[in-house]
Amino acid sequence: MRLSQASDFALRILMATGQSDEPQTVDRLTTSLGLAKSHVMKIVAHLARGGYLETTRGRGGGIRLAKAPDQIRLGDVVRLIEPDLGVVACLKPQPATCAFLPRCALKGAMAQASEAFLDSLNTQTLESMLVGTQKAVPV
Repeated sequence: MRLSQASDFALRILMATGQSDEPQTVDRLTTSLGLAKSHVMKIVAHLARGGYLETTRGRGGGIRLAKAPDQIRLGDVVRLIEPDLGVVACLKPQPATCAFLPRCALKGAMAQASEAFLDSLNTQTLESMLVGTQKAVPV
């Protein structure tokens, strides 16, 4: 299974935010993670809409976790960020052309594998990632 860069970036943004008691800023996250500011802004907004980050404008504001790290499951974050988890064409939202459709056993097997992948990620929380990870150092 292949995830987009957005999932990778989202998980790293959550980790960097969870490593600090101080509110983060887009600029600070951009610098410390070595990501493009436009990516960070877009992903922070998506994570905030999903209930994982809290953002406050103005003096004293910034980006904070909206949930405790032990309440943030990695698989749930990936489900939020990934627009398309279809590992084969028939699992994608757009109609697929396939000689075996509408009755194909591969579709069910791949859907089950995709769910197992996300279920496996859900055994891990942001807290478990923070415990085993060094503090972010600017790249």
